[in-house]
Amino acid sequence: MYKIQYLIFKIFRYILLLFPEKTRFKFAEKLGIIGYYLIKKRRLIALANLKLAFPDKTYEERKKIAKESYKIMAKAFISTLWFEDYLKTNVELEDFDRVSSVKENGNGIVVALIHMGNMEASLKAGEKYKSVTVAKAQRNPYIDNFITEARRKLNVVLLKKSKQTSRDLLEQIEEKNVIALFSDHRDKGATVNFFGEETVSPTGAINIALKHNLPIVIGYNVMHEDNTCTTYFTKELELVRTNSFKNDVKVNTQLMMNLIENIIKNHPNQWMWFHDRWKLYKKIKNENIKG
Repeated sequence: MYKIQYLIFKIFRYILLLFPEKTRFKFAEKLGIIGYYLIKKRRLIALANLKLAFPDKTYEERKKIAKESYKIMAKAFISTLWFEDYLKTNVELEDFDRVSSVKENGNGIVVALIHMGNMEASLKAGEKYKSVTVAKAQRNPYIDNFITEARRKLNVVLLKKSKQTSRDLLEQIEEKNVIALFSDHRDKGATVNFFGEETVSPTGAINIALKHNLPIVIGYNVMHEDNTCTTYFTKELELVRTNSFKNDVKVNTQLMMNLIENIIKNHPNQWMWFHDRWKLYKKIKNENIKG
């Protein structure tokens, strides 16, 4: 079954790459809108998340943001099928000196990533410095190997989530590589306030920065109408350090989430709204909500 799935994937990729890049992105936009209407659960989650985050916006305004987000996420996914070529001409790095200045001094750095825009375009940083990130292994081992190999060509080490992840990360930290971890989705970690609602946020990036005394910046991507994109890097976060490591992790994770919230507010259509960030689906699935 996995081999058949991979064969279908390869055929789809081959056919897609026969078309001009502009046509591929047009197809991706249509795919995004189809996904918006076809997968009711994710549509309702996106709209509920937007209502929580932007209560002052009208339903139509939130719906427009949700649709744009779907289109951008679809284009981000599709572009990974020719990612090596896409990165060469379509991606700009803004304020990358905030990373390179640290690396040029022979030090490591943590980059907290956000699921927005063409999120994986931040991997362009790997052209200059070896970068490391963590992701779940794909169920299909052939597709998983395709993704891993594609990242390796970009000078990116893709660690799979497992019991050994912490040990593998430690090796990469000791080698003073760029540690790039997505930090905005719900995961085990610290309880924080995000868009005025209590939720849980991953603490990996903050934990590493504090424990290993590494600088940390936030990296996020904005995709433009012409399908190019820009990855931005914030100033180094000024971390709070006291005698309580556990409390420092919580306080600094909240600090990071405050900055991430402001970034999302400035680019609302770029964020992945269909992720059940606040566990709202349990509350809304039986309600009569417009979607």
